[in-house]
Amino acid sequence: MDIGKSFTFVFEDKDWVTKLLIAAAIFLLGILFSWLLLIPLILAAALLLGYSVEITRRVIHRHPQLLPEWDNWGALIADGFKVIVICIVYALPIIVASACIGIPIGIFSNNGGDAANALGGIFGSLLGLFNFVWGIGMSLFLPAAIGIYADTGELRAAFRFRDVWDLLRHNFVTYLITFLMSWVASVVGSLGAIVCGVGWLATLPYSYMVTGHLYGQAYLSARGQAAQATIEPAA
Repeated sequence: MDIGKSFTFVFEDKDWVTKLLIAAAIFLLGILFSWLLLIPLILAAALLLGYSVEITRRVIHRHPQLLPEWDNWGALIADGFKVIVICIVYALPIIVASACIGIPIGIFSNNGGDAANALGGIFGSLLGLFNFVWGIGMSLFLPAAIGIYADTGELRAAFRFRDVWDLLRHNFVTYLITFLMSWVASVVGSLGAIVCGVGWLATLPYSYMVTGHLYGQAYLSARGQAAQATIEPAA
């Protein structure tokens, strides 16, 4: 994997400024109108996720222009919602555990006794540990599942858990690196709020683009292929 390429490919597109500004505008509008039952924010997230998975798809299929145009919003939203579904399915154990264990924790806490509070604390610690461990596992499985979806275009392919598991276990180091570099990208995305103030409106979408490229590279590497897609140099 060419890690550096994932962080620099955006700037190799001759229209990268315009494309990044459009992504920032989508993010900003989603935040500004999130009071409408969160629907605009969800749509903005779906668009950014769809854009990210399109980058993954282009890396896998060696498209000559890795940074897509913002010209097929319907397809991007559809892709984004499918990625959200993938994430929800892989997070189901956390959702179910939080719902099932959260109720006893609430009962013990409301009971008020020392023993009840202690039990509530134990259940809460166990739940936190489970969520942490499963969250790490999700961060390893999702790049493989999303890579399969991007390659095949079939949502159900992301839920062929044996295929996803085989891809991960035979290429564990590749997906561990992908997880770590995706985390770095998310840190870069959040740094915009600290370093540049409103700059995070651009750095967060940028982190989505980096992650999309990383997922594509990881999938190609796992399939025993090298990412050779090139992009037109900036004018």
